[in-house]
Formats: sequence, structure tokens, C-alpha cells
Amino acid sequence: MANLTIFANFFIDTEERFLRMRDSFFSFKDITADKWVINVRGRHAKRTMDFLRSQLNGKLVSYTLKSEEGWFYDTAKMLPDIQSDYVLIWMEDQINLAKTELLDDIVSEMKEKDLDYMFYTCWHKGGLRERYHGVPLALGTHLDSFEHTLANNPTIQSNRGGSYLIAFPSIQKVPLFKKIILAGPPKIGKPWPKETPFDFEKRPTDTQWLPIKVALPKQELFASIDDDNGCEGYCLQARGLYPIREKRKSYAIDDRSRLRKFLSHIKYLAFKKITQNKK
Repeated sequence: MANLTIFANFFIDTEERFLRMRDSFFSFKDITADKWVINVRGRHAKRTMDFLRSQLNGKLVSYTLKSEEGWFYDTAKMLPDIQSDYVLIWMEDQINLAKTELLDDIVSEMKEKDLDYMFYTCWHKGGLRERYHGVPLALGTHLDSFEHTLANNPTIQSNRGGSYLIAFPSIQKVPLFKKIILAGPPKIGKPWPKETPFDFEKRPTDTQWLPIKVALPKQELFASIDDDNGCEGYCLQARGLYPIREKRKSYAIDDRSRLRKFLSHIKYLAFKKITQNKK
């Protein structure tokens, strides 16, 4: 069996975010993980860490980092405590819907097949797999897999919705995770606010990160509490599976993020045209 670390460097600043973090934790707390390496920022940081300490005992490696240098810098300080085969990046607004034994089996199968990365949420009624239509898959027991390459990237991105090369809520090989953290925010273009982890994700045009051996789950694993993510009725609140205590808030949604998404799409269209012209 592969060994696994649960990693989080999150911001818990409201009662609602604390309650969601707690519910998310209970949904997968029995996963087979050697360590939970956690940094908490925000008004409820101490309360969150006290809760996790009461549940995890010796498995918790706790941090209270909040430097001026930002999220990547602080996360790099945590890397020496992440020495497992794989790391699961925990987001407090995601609830696990699968048996934890299945998560264990998936991590083991990823190691057996030497896979780098698996996006564990946004199942979208099977739409997650449709993002990779046209790419041959190696069939497995709990997951299928393929190698995301420069050659098949245009095929993937031509499917509805396209696909980021690397998304944040994922299970990754630790060397890949560390490489992304140590690379830091992009050197070209305007990065996200340094306090946020959004620049961890790699866009369709960030092809320098390819190739990546990708795992595709065969069923829904985690789901977002309040974000349909472009698939109406997807989130747990829309399905009536999680209480609506307040309206959705997102630190990722503002005018600047919409502009960035638009510019990213324009860059991808240019990339696609150049690629087609080379054929």
C-alpha cells in the first residue's frame, strides 16, 4: 500500500468555514494516512487546530504560518514533513461521498500504475471523464488512466469545458507537489494575491508541466458544498445534501478573476491555432 499525507494550508476566518472544515474532516477522517500536515490561518485558526489535535493526536503536524511572503513561501516551510508517496490536498469546502476504503484503494492503485495526479472532485454526473473524450484510456480497477502530453492536449482542450493540467483539489505524487510549490507563482503575467493558493493550478497553456500521468476515478468521490462549478445542480447544497446556512462566498470570484479567465481562454485559442498550423 502506498503511504499518504493529508496536506492543507487553509484560511478559516468565519464560523461557517469552521463548520464546513469540520464536516469535511469527518467525511474522510478514517482514510489511511501517515500524517496530516496542516497550516491554518484566519480568525478561527486556533479553534481549528484544537479541533484537529483532538481528533488526530500524534498524526497531526501543525503549523501557524502567516508570513508576508505568502502562501507558497509558507507551504515550502512545510515540505520537510511531507515524505510520503502521495499527498492529498485537502480543501475545507469538499465533502467525501465515497467509502474511505475506496480512497485507500485508489491511492494504492495510483502507486501500482505509477500515476502522478488525480482530480478528486467536480464529478459532474460523469462529466469529469468526458473532459478527456478522444484520449485512449488504460482501464483499471478503481480508476482508469492516461498520459496527458503535449500531443493530446489540443484534443483534451477541445472537449466541452476543457481541462486545467493540474487542479488544486487533487491527489498527487509528492515529487510533483513539491516541484509546483518550489516553482512558486508564475513569473510571467499577473499572479493571484500571494495569500491565496490559486496559482498552484496549471492552465491549459502551461504545457511546460507536461507530460503528466493522470488517474480518472470511476465514480464520484468528493463534491463541493456550494459551488456548481458550471454544472447546474451539482453541489451538495443544490442536491439537498448540505444545509444552506449562508449564501455562497468565494475568495476566487471577483472582477479580476473573470478578466484572468477571459485572458487565459484567449491565450489557449492562440496556442491551439499555432499547434494546428504546425500539423
